[in-house]
Amino acid sequence: MNTDNKHNETDSVQPDVMLGRNASLIAVLVLTLLAVAAVSLIDKRTQGINVGTIENLTAEDHFRQAIRAIHNRHTPDVIMHRNALEQLDGSAEQVKLLHAFTQAMADDVPSAAESIKELKDSTDETIATYIYYIAGEMAFRQKNYAVAINYLRRAITLGDNLDPPCLPAYQLMVSLHYDQGNMQHAMEAATRVTEIDPENAQIYRFMGMIQQDYEQWEDAKTAYRTCLDKDPFADYRDDVLIGLGQISLKLREYSDAKNYLQQVIETPQVLALRAESEFNLGNFSVALNQLDEALEANPQQRDAILLTGTIQVQDKKYNDAIAILLEGLEYHPQDDQFMYKLAEAYRGVGDTANAEKYIAMSDQLRQKRERFSELNTDAIAEPTNIAMRLELGELAEEIGRPELAVAWYQAVLQLEPMHEQATKNLNRILIEQSGGAVPKEETQVPLAPPTPVLPNNGGNSQAESALPVPATPENVPVLPKKEINDQ
Repeated sequence: MNTDNKHNETDSVQPDVMLGRNASLIAVLVLTLLAVAAVSLIDKRTQGINVGTIENLTAEDHFRQAIRAIHNRHTPDVIMHRNALEQLDGSAEQVKLLHAFTQAMADDVPSAAESIKELKDSTDETIATYIYYIAGEMAFRQKNYAVAINYLRRAITLGDNLDPPCLPAYQLMVSLHYDQGNMQHAMEAATRVTEIDPENAQIYRFMGMIQQDYEQWEDAKTAYRTCLDKDPFADYRDDVLIGLGQISLKLREYSDAKNYLQQVIETPQVLALRAESEFNLGNFSVALNQLDEALEANPQQRDAILLTGTIQVQDKKYNDAIAILLEGLEYHPQDDQFMYKLAEAYRGVGDTANAEKYIAMSDQLRQKRERFSELNTDAIAEPTNIAMRLELGELAEEIGRPELAVAWYQAVLQLEPMHEQATKNLNRILIEQSGGAVPKEETQVPLAPPTPVLPNNGGNSQAESALPVPATPENVPVLPKKEINDQ
């Protein structure tokens, strides 16, 4: 998970106004003032600073606004306030911190590390907090998650008394815990984000995604609705509405599902979901037309294939159902629901052998799905259990979820970067997804990321986090050891 907010929407309304020859000077002046005011409005997700007042800011005002911009990950505003600080002869440490952030955002790791090195002896609480956050950001961008977590934990500890606390450290923590499969920790960090930044719509979307994955339907629905309440026109609006539609279908709230799905751009998946809501509302002809459209646009669309086969079984069109469900299994070979419906269709035509074959296959996959679901919950309580995460990756492959398998194998490699089986499995999936041939009986080079050129966290933070910290190359800037050893 990523918690970034990088899109800007500047509202500029310019109504067409026809002025007659006799328009008064006052009317012209009013229109001019309105135009200036419209141009001066800044996007709500950036600084919200009025152009007319920015020149009146003090050096400390600029630094506070720059920290806000860092929280929003809005680099242009950070640069603007950094330049203003330099012009006002502001604090050299503050300017250097803002330089480090912009360098990190530009993936200029050596320069950012050098800037952090120059700040390592700072006694300013804000500076100390944010150099650890920036170091964590660099490690995160280089996919060195173990190091990133250590740095971010330190930033959170040091910045707990700041007003506001170091929001981006919590945001990155959410993504890191999610990637490691520590969903409870991810939710805890996300909840903290909502406390620090109650208007952060995107974090509610993220919480809804986690809750939907864990089939916490009501909680996920609440999170998604809160997200839309806080930002009704977000660029991810369609994704949230589709999630609400899927949840409503699970809860058999078909009218609500239809309402959500009618608001999104039409895709094969959306057509299939709309068809499911229409079918359950008794609008059979509408549902069938939407299914035809979905399959015409994408013959492999899973939801459309399943619903079509289900309807055909209900209508006792068993041979038609067998044909489309067998075709669906070619596209989705680990889909136990296809197998279950196939068993019903074969039973309908009196083919007991095939009916028993597919019901047995369906039961076997269903048991693996149930095991996968149980392990997902167990993994929350055991964040360093490598065997559990390896099994989750293998189960994800077996139930046809390679994207989840990749995440779990990566979680293993975060805990043990040279784990041979996880490396082989991960490489195989990535090669298969890229369309390449899978080498036989060949040990792949581990995909664990190389150690980045980052400040060394030193001290005993490795023991605290129970995560491996790769060795740091020589001549690398070192973060202040005093604070670390005080942990």
